[in-house]
Amino acid sequence: MSRKSKFSYEVKLAAVQQYLNSGLSYAQIAKSIGVSGRSVNQLMDSFKLKGPDALKVHKHNQSYTKEFKLKCIKAYLNGQGSYEQLANKYGLRGSTQLKNWVSKYNSHRRLKNYYPTP
Repeated sequence: MSRKSKFSYEVKLAAVQQYLNSGLSYAQIAKSIGVSGRSVNQLMDSFKLKGPDALKVHKHNQSYTKEFKLKCIKAYLNGQGSYEQLANKYGLRGSTQLKNWVSKYNSHRRLKNYYPTP
């Protein structure tokens, strides 16, 4: 499945550098590029964990096996971390994916099994 990022790598990197060098808040930087402060916070979290590569635009969605999804879900339900912490720990691109998996699991909906592409 193809995907399109709202912002280029350069815009994301500029936002991170602006935060690191200017002393502006997440909210101030977010307003200047038209996103929420939470989005800038997530960019910073990803950048701190994985460096500049975390900001690159991905052309395709990531695929995960059912077993991997269940591992992440169980970690969340067992209190091993927040959505954001576990998304970073397990290498997800964002916490929303994990939130969706937990929601499906809790509502007894089927988790699909996708195998990662090499």
